[in-house]
Amino acid sequence: MVESISYLNIKPYETYTDGKARQTTLTSFENVLHKEEKGTVASKEQTDTEKTDTDKTAKIDDSAKQVVFVNPANGQKVIYEDVAKEAKKTAASSNTTTADSMKTTKYDSIFKKAAKKYNVSESLLKGIAKAESNFNAKDVSSSGAMGVMQLMPETAKGLGVSNPYDPEENIMGGAKCIAQKIKEFNGDIRLALAAYNAGSGAVKRNGGIPSYCKSYVSKVLSYKKAFETAKSAS
Repeated sequence: MVESISYLNIKPYETYTDGKARQTTLTSFENVLHKEEKGTVASKEQTDTEKTDTDKTAKIDDSAKQVVFVNPANGQKVIYEDVAKEAKKTAASSNTTTADSMKTTKYDSIFKKAAKKYNVSESLLKGIAKAESNFNAKDVSSSGAMGVMQLMPETAKGLGVSNPYDPEENIMGGAKCIAQKIKEFNGDIRLALAAYNAGSGAVKRNGGIPSYCKSYVSKVLSYKKAFETAKSAS
């Protein structure tokens, strides 16, 4: 049965999407059977040819960092871009802190009012807001903290904040909260910030700043100093 098939000179065709039939590189089943007997699917020459064809269908535009593919059936070019990479670049640039961005915020008048009312540093309030939400009034954390100063629902309620997404209410509530913490910890700003972040109970149980709060405290104080430096330079 195999012998009778091996002598059939049948030339297979492959149909492409454009409707045209093109003859493949296979000339007969005899050749296929012969290659199978040798344990070879394709010759080195064919492999090299295919590799060359593949190289021709895809090339990278270094200037734009784009990959161009050419459809062998119709010659149409398709451009692929690394969307994920661009998204990362955009996110990184949006989080960049510059000297100019530290001079003013869109809620300066509210921070000034809150600082005066609760006798706390304006730059400290801005530092907290920067670290907590980057001044995003609509921000909600995974734990449910809300708004510019990231107030938890129960905390907001206790501070008299009826709408945590209102920038003024939220900032005034956050200012009242940190003022209470500063008083509770006898003016120690670092302990007050740790309590703002993790709760007074956590600070007292730990006998100081919990290890998981240290980076937060350092970040807020770093922002506080940056706001003060920017203001003095303006």
